[in-house]
Amino acid sequence: MGNFVGGVQMGMFAEATGAILRLPRFLGTGAAHSATFEISASQLEALLKEAAGIIQKARDLVSGRSLSKLTTSLESTSWSVAQNLDHLTKTTNAFLPPISAAIARAPRLTRNRALRTGALAQLLIRSLEPPYRLRFKVLAALVPHQQDFSSAWAGFADSHAELGKTIESAAGLAIDQVRIESPVYARFSYNVYGALCMLTAHQRRHLWQMEQILKALDGAPARKAS
Repeated sequence: MGNFVGGVQMGMFAEATGAILRLPRFLGTGAAHSATFEISASQLEALLKEAAGIIQKARDLVSGRSLSKLTTSLESTSWSVAQNLDHLTKTTNAFLPPISAAIARAPRLTRNRALRTGALAQLLIRSLEPPYRLRFKVLAALVPHQQDFSSAWAGFADSHAELGKTIESAAGLAIDQVRIESPVYARFSYNVYGALCMLTAHQRRHLWQMEQILKALDGAPARKAS
């Protein structure tokens, strides 16, 4: 356990514990299920399970770690675990408003079919999945600033909960027939289903980065992006 002084857990020498690492309530609700449109419903359920797996793995990864390690960067130009979480929060919060607006105008599905990701989104997803080869320049608005781990985790959990609600709200809708302009690269656009798949791939990318950071801090061999 972390160090306590006068009943208060000391910041940088404490650990990430259950009191800090709350999980979003949406996980495991299964609200996206639809018997009428079983194929697309199973795709949305898969996205919800991916989201649940991501935040659970993140929690397992940081649980019991010293807050010092969770806020340490390996290099002056690299990010700490807390900063990776803050970046994920900023990115999710940038994507969800246009995604929600597009879902609101999406037509209802008229037959039981699979949702299409789209060629561009599929290409970007492959480049995002870890271990990755391509690096992307991060927009200034998405560069992390939050170094306090408790705040970074709280923001991550809140944005993840909103992501879950957004996925659930798409049940029965043809979300691959409505598009959003990329909040990251204005010249790109992709359909909503592709955008949601990209968000979970982006989260897996940074979860892998966090894992490499902690391995390096633990003195274990870390795998660098090629």
